[in-house]
Amino acid sequence: MAKVKTMGQAVVVVSEVKLDDIKKIEKYRPEALVLKGGEDGKEEIFRIGTGAGKINTYGASFGEATRDDEKLATITMTTNYDGDDIKGFIADELGAALTNLGKLEKTIPAVIDSIDKERTAIMDGITVA
Repeated sequence: MAKVKTMGQAVVVVSEVKLDDIKKIEKYRPEALVLKGGEDGKEEIFRIGTGAGKINTYGASFGEATRDDEKLATITMTTNYDGDDIKGFIADELGAALTNLGKLEKTIPAVIDSIDKERTAIMDGITVA
């Protein structure tokens, strides 16, 4: 599951997934970044993507990567919360989104592996003359 770090008014969500992996899935299998649910299991309830760094009940849009070698996807936001329980505030505000993000993060390694195998097979069949 994604980690949340906070300092002062900054809140940073750090995914378990590389930003480049999310971009690869967006390109080749965008439907794999959608969590479905509802009564019939067909309703979109959460989505991961790239763009402006935002997270809410309906989705997470990652705009940056960590500066280390892992290059994990991150979202950096600010809050105006000034109380004493920032952990409780974040849990209340982002809890459902973080839970759904975690569900999708678990599926991403298998999707990346499938995309890579498919691309390799396609490239193996291409001859450059």
